[in-house]
Amino acid sequence: MQRRHFIAASASVSALGLLAASSAHANEWPSRAIRVIVPGGPGSPADVAIRAMQDVLARELGQSVVVDNRAGGQGIIGVEATAKAAPDGYTIGLINLQSAVTPALRVKTPFDLQRDFVPVTQLTTESPILLARQGLGVKTLAELVALAKTRPGELTLGSAGAGTPSHLGMALLQRAAGIELRHIPYRTIASAITDLSGGMVDVVLGGSAAAQQGINGGRLVALAIAAPQRKKAFADLPTLAEAGYPGVDLRGWTGVVAPTGTPPAIVARLGQAFATALADPGVSSRIATSGAEVGGVVGPAFGAFVAAEERRWRKVVVDEKITRD
Repeated sequence: MQRRHFIAASASVSALGLLAASSAHANEWPSRAIRVIVPGGPGSPADVAIRAMQDVLARELGQSVVVDNRAGGQGIIGVEATAKAAPDGYTIGLINLQSAVTPALRVKTPFDLQRDFVPVTQLTTESPILLARQGLGVKTLAELVALAKTRPGELTLGSAGAGTPSHLGMALLQRAAGIELRHIPYRTIASAITDLSGGMVDVVLGGSAAAQQGINGGRLVALAIAAPQRKKAFADLPTLAEAGYPGVDLRGWTGVVAPTGTPPAIVARLGQAFATALADPGVSSRIATSGAEVGGVVGPAFGAFVAAEERRWRKVVVDEKITRD
């Protein structure tokens, strides 16, 4: 009995010691610049979001915040770099919907979102728009579905590549609508939208910012937006739910993580700094220019959200037999 009490007391003392050490470390941190690894190039939605809040983060943390763009491999290069960084709070990174999809597409992925990272906060959500080329002759999602059913496998779908959110999202919608489109993969969603504007593909699920110019120029027809409610910038555009598909959620997201082992007190300070930045009107306004919105899931709840997204999209990958290896 005494031995059990001793072990329990020792464990409590050890836990208190670790918490005290973590707090002491956090009090000394940060003493130099903090690097944020972005798994995409300059101008990507994730890049726009983090650059919009650099000044506020620097003010809150007392050190400069440096953006490190690591594009390539559909985000794998950047996410892997964050996973392998020292867990000292000086290197953190962004993950997104593609990060949650990738493990389902490959036999081996150099990171595990649940094992290798501590969740800090969701940054943004993105609501893509279902677009059709002007000459296709459809003005609504219902008309697209009706046309596709008369021409199964003939209408073409442009995406950012096999297994990307623009591809998987449309796979989910096709299954719900009972239609079949012929997939045409591109290297980027911008390239797919360019060819959509030129009439070389029929349909694309694309970001609202990338689509805006084509919509305004009359070259693209917006059919529906994957959002919980209508957006001010597209007030006349119905949501997927309004168009008849309430259970189809195609929204993307971006969030902040730290390498596993980062002291909890530092993770908490990072969370507070990002919360302040996301609440800043100037930051949210700049994020809106990329077609995104400020996210609202924080800490462990964000971790649970990511795990749920991995499960949800793995089922889509398996059901549609989509692979990249």
